[in-house]
Amino acid sequence: MEKTNTRNKKQQILNAAEFEFLTNGYEATKTTQIAKRAGVTHAMLHYYYQSKENLFNKIFEDKIETLKAPIVALAQNKDIDLRDRIRKIIELHFDFLKTYPDLPHFLINEMRSNPQLIKILREKVGDTLRETFATIQTEIDEYVAKGIMKPISAFDLFLDIVSLNVFTFISLPIFRHIAYDKEKEQQLIENRKKEIIQTINHRILK
Repeated sequence: MEKTNTRNKKQQILNAAEFEFLTNGYEATKTTQIAKRAGVTHAMLHYYYQSKENLFNKIFEDKIETLKAPIVALAQNKDIDLRDRIRKIIELHFDFLKTYPDLPHFLINEMRSNPQLIKILREKVGDTLRETFATIQTEIDEYVAKGIMKPISAFDLFLDIVSLNVFTFISLPIFRHIAYDKEKEQQLIENRKKEIIQTINHRILK
């Protein structure tokens, strides 16, 4: 019971910290705000996480892992046709961003002022991405040789996917201005997902 309670308290703190960071930015967020939102004492927050930097890094690393694990597993699953995997990767990444729509804008701003985030990103995904790109590139080359796909590097393909998906959520204020209500906004976002899949397919498929 005590372990469960500790785990719940730590998760409450992480949830509160994530909200405060995304809402106010890293610099403007105070640990006192996080503790108040989490419903814990300031001393308890520091007992579990020691500092605001540790809290932020923990959230950042968790988000990387949440996205990395399923995408890498899918990308390397040769039981699924490469074309279907690419579509599923687009959808998986897009839906992750849909769950955390404020994350892209926040991370872009924070990475400009905090080079440590780039280092964490490189350490967490660098080797895995290189291996995944190599695997995908071999399959792409095979499909190109068969006349099924157009030549493209695996790096450029993933960069295209990330760029198109991320821009959708960076431009959310525009969607909201056009949509006027939440239901129309969600429909516009879903339409963008379909459009991105079609755009990528047009780029890679013959």
